Amino acid sequence: MKPTRGQIIAHFLCLLPFLVLLIAFYNDSLTANPIQALTLRSGRTAVNLLMFTMACRPLSNLLGLSAFFKIRVITGVYAFFYALLHFLVFAGLDFGFNLEWILEEIQQKPFIQIGLLALILLFPLAVTSINKVRKKMGGSWRVLHRIVYLISLLAIIHYLMASKGDILLPIIYGLILSILLLFRLPPLNRLKLFTDAIWLKNLNNYLLKA
Repeated sequence: MKPTRGQIIAHFLCLLPFLVLLIAFYNDSLTANPIQALTLRSGRTAVNLLMFTMACRPLSNLLGLSAFFKIRVITGVYAFFYALLHFLVFAGLDFGFNLEWILEEIQQKPFIQIGLLALILLFPLAVTSINKVRKKMGGSWRVLHRIVYLISLLAIIHYLMASKGDILLPIIYGLILSILLLFRLPPLNRLKLFTDAIWLKNLNNYLLKA
């Protein structure tokens, strides 16, 4: 099936942070501590994409942008990609894939354990985003994907514990997650605003076209 314009734009925007990281790493412009910068920026991008993925449903309801349903699977997969990259930077660049050192570090630091748990839970969500897998699972994949809220909470706790006093962003993420959870409950889950706006309808039609 030919991808829609919205899906193409989503792929481009999701890949953009990775391309920026690659260029900055190649040009040696990732601050004085490039490994720390890679770790922070890959992790932050993963959380941003998780937040956006969960926001797709309420935004679709509020604004009448059904095109968001077409891209939330894409953004969810990229969230896993950046979370995996976040772990690989830690395991590879920080510890040279030395399993003994990695396991020792994980054992000593609870925030790494929480982050690793979030990554492990995110893996089946990425796998079940594949159309063939979802068809085999029937409707049960939707039940599985509800753990994205737990994963997001774990990711925020991981970020908060790793922040070492700089807690503003984790708190903002926590507030966003709380608001998104509220929009899962009635009557907010049926709330519709601006759905009659012509420019939003035109935007939705544009994003849905292949």
